[in-house]
Amino acid sequence: MDIEQERLRGLEMGRRWAEHASAHELATLVAGSFDDIAEILPPDVSDQFVGGFREGVLHVWRGA
Repeated sequence: MDIEQERLRGLEMGRRWAEHASAHELATLVAGSFDDIAEILPPDVSDQFVGGFREGVLHVWRGA
């Protein structure tokens, strides 16, 4: 899978997760570092996926 597809996959998963997360869960991930987020995801996901996931969470957090 190429890098952009991995990022987009992470972005979609992050948005889906954030839409169902509590305010506390959202705040925890938004305030967390890249490494903090990577720790809650499966160990086999790529850095691009983690970055996309975080981006998706931030979109929901900001109301985008």
